[in-house]
Amino acid sequence: MVVFKMAKINLNNIYKSFDDVKVIKNISIDIKDGEFMSFLGPSGCGKTTMLRMLAGFEMPTQGDIYIGDNLVSSVENNIFIPPEKRNISMVFQNYAVWPHMNVYDNVAYPLKIQKYNKKAIRKNVQKALHLVQMSDLEKRYPNQLSGGQQQRVALARALILEPDVMLLDEPLSNLDAKLREEMRFEIKEIHNKLNLTIIYVTHDQTEAMAMSDRIMLLDKGIIQQIGKPNDIYEKPENKFVADFIGLVNFLEAKYIKETNENNDIIRIYDGMRNYDITCDKDIMENQEITLVVRPENIKLLSPEEAKITSYISKKVYLGNIIDYRIKINDKVVRIETSSDVQYEVGDQVGIKLTRYAFLNN
Repeated sequence: MVVFKMAKINLNNIYKSFDDVKVIKNISIDIKDGEFMSFLGPSGCGKTTMLRMLAGFEMPTQGDIYIGDNLVSSVENNIFIPPEKRNISMVFQNYAVWPHMNVYDNVAYPLKIQKYNKKAIRKNVQKALHLVQMSDLEKRYPNQLSGGQQQRVALARALILEPDVMLLDEPLSNLDAKLREEMRFEIKEIHNKLNLTIIYVTHDQTEAMAMSDRIMLLDKGIIQQIGKPNDIYEKPENKFVADFIGLVNFLEAKYIKETNENNDIIRIYDGMRNYDITCDKDIMENQEITLVVRPENIKLLSPEEAKITSYISKKVYLGNIIDYRIKINDKVVRIETSSDVQYEVGDQVGIKLTRYAFLNN
């Protein structure tokens, strides 16, 4: 197995402007040795610009970048280490494989440039191709390969120089849905085998959730939240995060604190009816809040079992789940349940919130 030297990454107060347009605004983050970190966000949020600054293709307007213990970019200290000296490999969205070279020569190209001997090249190419499950296709040319196979070639070429860090810029966006899922697992498996530090740029929340140790979610060049996938999903810090990651219902409400003998009771009034839930956040009494509820965290009950009742207004069968819509005070609420128990459009139902989060307005 190829053994890589791990490298932590430190970004300190990074700003980036193009003319008068600020695209990155005061980003600081520490990425651990061997961590799989995703930069996630909508188009134009600055995630690819961040990756290009790490790679050395762009210079920050302000701030310091460390790879390992090495300061590779600092405007204040007049330091800029070029890309070829950062021991970083990058995989691009468009594969960037040479059409006139077969698989073997594409993967071997970085070693030939560095004048490795033929025996060393052969050994390293075989290891890299084995890692991406392409050992039996080394004589084929790119036009004889599927999109997924071409991306494996690009991965093998990126791995062959044993980089400290591998950067991937939306590498799966040109693949169909099934291939994307397969490649997600393959890239994660490579990470697990090599314990390599990986920075992965994507706008696809499913990719980020499935592969990452942590996610940095960006919008308009500003960090919205950094955390493990489950923390970002279950404990969003603002409406943008909650809305961008997964499906969500926002219920505007007022917090009214009442105390009985044993527990604090939080009474949410939605404009039409009251219902009680519990909360461990420090919210001031009578404060306007937003209740964040995922569709799978709403349970459908018979009307007699619940304080909140409504009618099924829409039903979509999706195989293992059913997607329902109901209305609460003219607010459309989305609910996902298993297909074991089914309701029909027009049926009266009760609902129970099984998990939720609060956001201060």
